[in-house]
Amino acid sequence: MAAARRLLATGLSTVLALALTAVPAQAATRRPTPTPKPTPAPQVKKAPAILPPQIYQLTPLKVNPTVQPNIMILGQFMTPATTAHVGGRPATTVQVPDANHLLVKLPDNLSQGTYLVEVTNEAGTATASDPLVVDESPGPSNMMYLMGGGFLLLLVLVMRLARTPSFA
Repeated sequence: MAAARRLLATGLSTVLALALTAVPAQAATRRPTPTPKPTPAPQVKKAPAILPPQIYQLTPLKVNPTVQPNIMILGQFMTPATTAHVGGRPATTVQVPDANHLLVKLPDNLSQGTYLVEVTNEAGTATASDPLVVDESPGPSNMMYLMGGGFLLLLVLVMRLARTPSFA
């Protein structure tokens, strides 16, 4: 029994000695080593890609160039360098207020008829789905407006006289 006690005491002291010496060694190896954080690559801002223009609408579709020589083209991807052609003839770009609108002056001496409208920017060309109609027929003249106004005045006068009791 004494031998067992001695063996037990020796075993305990060996385990205790190992435990005390192993803990600092393990603690030293378990400490995380600081790793440097990767620095993000500098971001280079790309210039926005220019896409070919798109045409959604012409306003107005029917025009008399002597009365209204400008049209508005509604679409996308209009740039300051955007140009327009009406019936193959260059139109004068008046204004590009934003990427969706283009105001152009029609070419001079357009005769009556229908014309295709094309818009070109740095990336390509688009053609409007609806043609532009040039109609040089004049609207109602001033004489027509005066005659209509006179007829309306005469009608009002007759109606008032019909309601007057002394004439009935």
